[in-house]
Amino acid sequence: MKLRTLQLLLFVLCLIISTIQPLSAMEQKRFIPAGFQLYYGSDPQVLDQLQQRIQPGQVIVIELRGLSPAQIQKLADRAHQEKAKLIAYLSVGELGQIEYQNFQQYLQQHAPQISLADLTLSKNETFQSWQMDVSQPAWRDFLIQRVKQIYQQPVDGLFLDTVDTVDFYITNQAWKIPRRVQSVKAMVALIREVKAVSPEKFILQNRGLNLIGNSVFVGDATGVFVPGLNLQQVHPHNPDGLLWESAYMHAGDWIESKEREMIQIQKQGFTSVFTLGYTDTNAERNQFFQKSRAAGFIPAWGSSTTRLHLELTESE
Repeated sequence: MKLRTLQLLLFVLCLIISTIQPLSAMEQKRFIPAGFQLYYGSDPQVLDQLQQRIQPGQVIVIELRGLSPAQIQKLADRAHQEKAKLIAYLSVGELGQIEYQNFQQYLQQHAPQISLADLTLSKNETFQSWQMDVSQPAWRDFLIQRVKQIYQQPVDGLFLDTVDTVDFYITNQAWKIPRRVQSVKAMVALIREVKAVSPEKFILQNRGLNLIGNSVFVGDATGVFVPGLNLQQVHPHNPDGLLWESAYMHAGDWIESKEREMIQIQKQGFTSVFTLGYTDTNAERNQFFQKSRAAGFIPAWGSSTTRLHLELTESE
Protein backbone atom coordinates (compact mmCIF):
# COMPACT_ATOMS: atom_id res chain seq x y z
CA MET A 1 0.00 0.00 0.00
CA LYS A 2 2.84 2.37 0.91
CA LEU A 3 4.57 1.56 -2.38
CA ARG A 4 1.45 2.39 -4.38
CA THR A 5 1.06 5.65 -2.46
CA LEU A 6 4.70 6.55 -3.17
CA GLN A 7 4.27 5.72 -6.85
CA LEU A 8 1.18 7.94 -7.02
CA LEU A 9 3.03 10.82 -5.36
CA LEU A 10 5.92 10.47 -7.81
CA PHE A 11 3.46 10.47 -10.73
CA VAL A 12 1.78 13.65 -9.47
CA LEU A 13 5.19 15.28 -8.93
CA CYS A 14 6.21 14.44 -12.51
CA LEU A 15 2.99 15.99 -13.81
CA ILE A 16 3.66 19.18 -11.84
CA ILE A 17 7.24 19.41 -13.13
CA SER A 18 6.17 18.81 -16.72
CA THR A 19 3.62 21.61 -16.37
CA ILE A 20 6.08 24.07 -14.83
CA GLN A 21 8.95 23.60 -17.29
CA PRO A 22 7.18 24.98 -20.41
CA LEU A 23 6.03 28.02 -18.44
CA SER A 24 9.60 28.69 -17.29
CA ALA A 25 10.80 28.50 -20.90
CA MET A 26 8.11 30.96 -21.96
CA GLU A 27 9.10 33.34 -19.18
CA GLN A 28 12.74 33.18 -20.28
CA LYS A 29 11.78 34.11 -23.84
CA ARG A 30 9.57 37.03 -22.78
CA PHE A 31 11.10 40.43 -23.50
CA ILE A 32 11.20 42.62 -20.40
CA PRO A 33 11.95 46.27 -21.29
CA ALA A 34 14.68 47.96 -19.27
CA GLY A 35 15.21 51.27 -21.08
CA PHE A 36 13.84 53.69 -23.65
CA GLN A 37 15.20 55.93 -26.42
CA LEU A 38 13.39 57.96 -29.06
CA TYR A 39 14.68 59.85 -32.10
CA TYR A 40 12.62 60.94 -35.12
CA GLY A 41 15.43 62.45 -37.18
CA SER A 42 17.96 61.26 -39.75
CA ASP A 43 21.17 63.16 -38.93
CA PRO A 44 24.04 60.65 -39.44
CA GLN A 45 25.97 61.90 -36.41
CA VAL A 46 22.95 61.63 -34.12
CA LEU A 47 22.17 58.18 -35.52
CA ASP A 48 25.73 57.11 -34.64
CA GLN A 49 25.20 58.40 -31.10
CA LEU A 50 21.91 56.51 -30.92
CA GLN A 51 23.58 53.31 -32.03
CA GLN A 52 26.35 53.68 -29.45
CA ARG A 53 23.80 54.20 -26.67
CA ILE A 54 21.80 51.04 -27.36
CA GLN A 55 21.80 48.80 -24.30
CA PRO A 56 20.23 45.42 -23.47
CA GLY A 57 16.49 45.59 -22.91
CA GLN A 58 16.01 49.02 -24.48
CA VAL A 59 13.08 49.93 -26.69
CA ILE A 60 14.31 52.34 -29.38
CA VAL A 61 11.79 54.36 -31.39
CA ILE A 62 12.80 55.68 -34.81
CA GLU A 63 11.03 57.29 -37.76
CA LEU A 64 11.82 55.21 -40.85
CA ARG A 65 11.08 57.99 -43.33
CA GLY A 66 14.34 59.74 -44.17
CA LEU A 67 16.51 56.77 -43.21
CA SER A 68 18.29 54.67 -45.81
CA PRO A 69 17.98 50.86 -45.75
CA ALA A 70 21.63 50.69 -44.69
CA GLN A 71 21.01 53.05 -41.73
CA ILE A 72 17.98 51.03 -40.60
CA GLN A 73 19.87 47.75 -40.92
CA LYS A 74 22.82 49.11 -38.95
CA LEU A 75 20.57 50.14 -36.06
CA ALA A 76 18.66 46.86 -36.22
CA ASP A 77 21.87 44.80 -36.15
CA ARG A 78 23.14 46.64 -33.07
CA ALA A 79 19.75 46.39 -31.34
CA HIS A 80 19.51 42.66 -31.96
CA GLN A 81 23.10 42.18 -30.86
CA GLU A 82 22.25 43.90 -27.58
CA LYS A 83 18.87 42.10 -27.22
CA ALA A 84 17.03 45.40 -27.57
CA LYS A 85 13.93 46.26 -29.65
CA LEU A 86 14.02 48.68 -32.59
CA ILE A 87 10.49 49.89 -33.33
CA ALA A 88 9.10 52.24 -35.98
CA TYR A 89 6.92 55.33 -35.60
CA LEU A 90 3.34 55.20 -36.89
CA SER A 91 0.72 57.90 -36.33
CA VAL A 92 -2.71 56.28 -36.03
CA GLY A 93 -4.86 59.21 -34.91
CA GLU A 94 -3.43 61.95 -37.11
CA LEU A 95 -2.29 62.25 -40.71
CA GLY A 96 1.04 64.06 -40.76
CA GLN A 97 2.73 65.89 -43.60
CA ILE A 98 5.12 62.98 -44.05
CA GLU A 99 2.26 60.64 -45.04
CA TYR A 100 -0.02 63.20 -46.70
CA GLN A 101 0.89 62.38 -50.32
CA ASN A 102 0.88 58.64 -49.64
CA PHE A 103 -2.62 58.76 -48.22
CA GLN A 104 -3.92 60.95 -51.06
CA GLN A 105 -2.57 58.40 -53.55
CA TYR A 106 -4.16 55.59 -51.55
CA LEU A 107 -7.55 57.31 -51.71
CA GLN A 108 -7.26 57.82 -55.46
CA GLN A 109 -6.47 54.14 -55.99
CA HIS A 110 -8.79 52.51 -53.45
CA ALA A 111 -11.53 54.99 -52.53
CA PRO A 112 -11.76 57.70 -55.23
CA GLN A 113 -15.24 58.70 -54.08
CA ILE A 114 -13.86 59.79 -50.69
CA SER A 115 -11.93 63.00 -50.06
CA LEU A 116 -9.55 63.76 -47.22
CA ALA A 117 -12.07 66.28 -45.89
CA ASP A 118 -14.56 63.43 -45.38
CA LEU A 119 -12.18 61.72 -42.97
CA THR A 120 -10.63 64.58 -41.00
CA LEU A 121 -12.00 66.21 -37.88
CA SER A 122 -9.73 69.19 -37.29
CA LYS A 123 -6.19 70.48 -37.85
CA ASN A 124 -3.36 70.19 -35.35
CA GLU A 125 -1.70 73.53 -36.03
CA THR A 126 1.37 72.77 -33.89
CA PHE A 127 2.44 69.86 -36.08
CA GLN A 128 0.45 70.77 -39.21
CA SER A 129 -1.37 67.44 -39.16
CA TRP A 130 -5.00 66.37 -39.42
CA GLN A 131 -6.96 64.55 -36.74
CA MET A 132 -8.49 61.47 -38.32
CA ASP A 133 -11.64 59.50 -37.58
CA VAL A 134 -10.39 55.94 -37.10
CA SER A 135 -13.89 54.54 -37.57
CA GLN A 136 -13.52 55.31 -41.30
CA PRO A 137 -12.55 52.11 -43.23
CA ALA A 138 -10.32 53.95 -45.71
CA TRP A 139 -8.08 55.28 -42.92
CA ARG A 140 -7.92 51.97 -41.08
CA ASP A 141 -7.14 50.05 -44.26
CA PHE A 142 -4.39 52.51 -45.13
CA LEU A 143 -2.83 52.10 -41.69
CA ILE A 144 -2.86 48.30 -41.84
CA GLN A 145 -1.22 48.50 -45.26
CA ARG A 146 1.45 50.77 -43.77
CA VAL A 147 1.99 48.32 -40.91
CA LYS A 148 2.66 45.51 -43.38
CA GLN A 149 5.02 47.74 -45.38
CA ILE A 150 6.93 48.73 -42.25
CA TYR A 151 7.29 45.09 -41.24
CA GLN A 152 9.22 44.46 -44.44
CA GLN A 153 12.01 46.41 -42.73
CA PRO A 154 14.15 44.80 -39.98
CA VAL A 155 12.16 46.32 -37.11
CA ASP A 156 10.78 44.65 -34.00
CA GLY A 157 7.48 46.49 -33.72
CA LEU A 158 5.68 49.81 -33.78
CA PHE A 159 5.28 53.00 -31.78
CA LEU A 160 1.61 53.98 -32.11
CA ASP A 161 1.44 57.75 -31.78
CA THR A 162 -1.55 60.14 -31.57
CA VAL A 163 -3.80 57.56 -29.90
CA ASP A 164 -4.99 60.50 -27.78
CA THR A 165 -7.12 61.65 -30.74
CA VAL A 166 -9.64 59.44 -28.95
CA ASP A 167 -10.02 62.23 -26.37
CA PHE A 168 -11.50 64.39 -29.11
CA TYR A 169 -14.03 61.67 -29.95
CA ILE A 170 -15.10 61.43 -26.31
CA THR A 171 -15.75 65.16 -25.92
CA ASN A 172 -16.89 66.08 -29.44
CA GLN A 173 -20.24 67.74 -28.78
CA ALA A 174 -20.94 67.99 -32.51
CA TRP A 175 -21.48 64.21 -32.36
CA LYS A 176 -24.27 62.50 -30.49
CA ILE A 177 -23.08 59.98 -27.94
CA PRO A 178 -23.68 56.88 -30.14
CA ARG A 179 -21.49 58.48 -32.81
CA ARG A 180 -18.73 59.14 -30.27
CA VAL A 181 -18.99 55.56 -29.04
CA GLN A 182 -18.48 54.33 -32.60
CA SER A 183 -15.11 56.07 -32.94
CA VAL A 184 -13.93 55.23 -29.41
CA LYS A 185 -14.61 51.55 -30.01
CA ALA A 186 -12.87 51.84 -33.38
CA MET A 187 -9.68 53.13 -31.71
CA VAL A 188 -9.61 50.19 -29.29
CA ALA A 189 -10.22 47.80 -32.18
CA LEU A 190 -7.53 49.46 -34.34
CA ILE A 191 -4.82 49.10 -31.67
CA ARG A 192 -5.63 45.42 -31.32
CA GLU A 193 -5.84 44.95 -35.07
CA VAL A 194 -2.33 46.39 -35.46
CA LYS A 195 -1.01 44.02 -32.79
CA ALA A 196 -2.77 41.09 -34.50
CA VAL A 197 -0.95 41.72 -37.81
CA SER A 198 2.17 40.16 -36.29
CA PRO A 199 1.58 39.26 -32.62
CA GLU A 200 5.26 38.64 -31.85
CA LYS A 201 6.08 42.30 -32.62
CA PHE A 202 6.43 44.81 -29.75
CA ILE A 203 3.67 47.46 -29.80
CA LEU A 204 4.16 50.62 -27.75
CA GLN A 205 1.11 52.88 -27.43
CA ASN A 206 1.65 56.59 -26.83
CA ARG A 207 -0.90 58.46 -24.70
CA GLY A 208 -4.58 57.53 -25.05
CA LEU A 209 -4.84 57.19 -21.26
CA ASN A 210 -8.64 57.25 -21.41
CA LEU A 211 -8.48 53.80 -23.04
CA ILE A 212 -6.26 51.95 -20.58
CA GLY A 213 -8.90 50.89 -18.04
CA ASN A 214 -11.64 48.32 -17.98
CA SER A 215 -14.11 50.84 -19.39
CA VAL A 216 -14.21 54.27 -21.04
CA PHE A 217 -16.83 56.89 -20.17
CA VAL A 218 -18.17 58.54 -23.31
CA GLY A 219 -20.35 61.59 -22.88
CA ASP A 220 -20.67 64.83 -20.98
CA ALA A 221 -22.82 65.21 -17.87
CA THR A 222 -24.39 61.92 -18.87
CA GLY A 223 -23.08 59.20 -21.11
CA VAL A 224 -22.28 55.53 -21.41
CA PHE A 225 -19.41 53.20 -20.56
CA VAL A 226 -17.76 51.19 -23.34
CA PRO A 227 -15.07 48.51 -22.96
CA GLY A 228 -11.49 49.79 -22.77
CA LEU A 229 -8.18 48.04 -23.36
CA ASN A 230 -7.98 47.02 -19.68
CA LEU A 231 -4.20 46.78 -19.53
CA GLN A 232 -4.29 45.20 -16.08
CA GLN A 233 -5.58 41.99 -17.69
CA VAL A 234 -3.87 39.73 -20.23
CA HIS A 235 -5.11 40.02 -23.80
CA PRO A 236 -3.29 38.59 -26.84
CA HIS A 237 -3.71 41.80 -28.82
CA ASN A 238 -3.21 44.49 -26.20
CA PRO A 239 -0.14 46.73 -26.59
CA ASP A 240 3.07 45.52 -24.96
CA GLY A 241 3.95 48.98 -23.73
CA LEU A 242 2.26 52.26 -22.80
CA LEU A 243 4.05 55.61 -22.95
CA TRP A 244 2.92 58.36 -20.61
CA GLU A 245 4.26 61.34 -22.53
CA SER A 246 4.68 64.64 -20.66
CA ALA A 247 4.47 62.65 -17.44
CA TYR A 248 3.99 64.52 -14.14
CA MET A 249 3.28 67.73 -16.02
CA HIS A 250 -0.27 68.17 -14.71
CA ALA A 251 -2.08 67.70 -11.41
CA GLY A 252 -5.72 66.91 -10.73
CA ASP A 253 -8.07 64.08 -9.87
CA TRP A 254 -8.20 62.58 -13.36
CA ILE A 255 -4.46 62.35 -14.03
CA GLU A 256 -3.77 61.20 -10.47
CA SER A 257 -6.30 58.38 -10.87
CA LYS A 258 -4.63 57.44 -14.18
CA GLU A 259 -1.22 57.47 -12.50
CA ARG A 260 -2.50 55.01 -9.88
CA GLU A 261 -3.95 52.91 -12.67
CA MET A 262 -0.62 52.88 -14.54
CA ILE A 263 1.20 51.80 -11.38
CA GLN A 264 -1.15 48.81 -11.15
CA ILE A 265 -0.69 48.09 -14.87
CA GLN A 266 3.08 48.01 -14.40
CA LYS A 267 2.75 45.71 -11.39
CA GLN A 268 0.55 43.26 -13.28
CA GLY A 269 3.28 42.93 -15.90
CA PHE A 270 1.20 42.44 -19.03
CA THR A 271 1.95 45.94 -20.36
CA SER A 272 5.12 47.87 -19.45
CA VAL A 273 4.71 51.57 -18.65
CA PHE A 274 7.21 54.11 -20.01
CA THR A 275 7.44 57.81 -19.17
CA LEU A 276 8.79 60.73 -21.21
CA GLY A 277 9.35 64.12 -19.62
CA TYR A 278 10.33 67.46 -21.14
CA THR A 279 12.42 70.42 -20.02
CA ASP A 280 9.92 72.94 -21.40
CA THR A 281 7.07 71.70 -19.18
CA ASN A 282 6.23 72.02 -15.50
CA ALA A 283 7.97 68.72 -14.75
CA GLU A 284 11.25 68.88 -12.79
CA ARG A 285 13.87 66.48 -14.11
CA ASN A 286 15.15 64.90 -10.88
CA GLN A 287 11.65 64.55 -9.49
CA PHE A 288 10.47 63.05 -12.79
CA PHE A 289 13.08 60.29 -12.64
CA GLN A 290 12.52 59.69 -8.92
CA LYS A 291 8.77 59.29 -9.37
CA SER A 292 9.16 57.13 -12.45
CA ARG A 293 11.60 54.77 -10.78
CA ALA A 294 9.52 54.57 -7.59
CA ALA A 295 6.50 53.55 -9.67
CA GLY A 296 8.50 50.98 -11.65
CA PHE A 297 8.12 52.95 -14.90
CA ILE A 298 10.81 53.15 -17.60
CA PRO A 299 11.78 56.83 -18.06
CA ALA A 300 13.44 59.04 -20.65
CA TRP A 301 13.88 62.82 -20.89
CA GLY A 302 13.88 65.32 -23.76
CA SER A 303 14.04 69.08 -24.13
CA SER A 304 10.74 69.50 -26.02
CA THR A 305 8.18 67.64 -28.14
CA THR A 306 9.22 69.92 -31.02
CA ARG A 307 12.88 68.78 -30.91
CA LEU A 308 12.50 65.00 -31.03
CA HIS A 309 13.66 65.04 -34.67
CA LEU A 310 16.79 67.01 -33.75
CA GLU A 311 18.20 65.32 -30.65
CA LEU A 312 18.14 62.09 -28.68
CA THR A 313 16.16 61.55 -25.54
CA GLU A 314 18.24 60.93 -22.42
CA SER A 315 18.19 58.41 -19.60
CA GLU A 316 18.78 59.18 -15.95
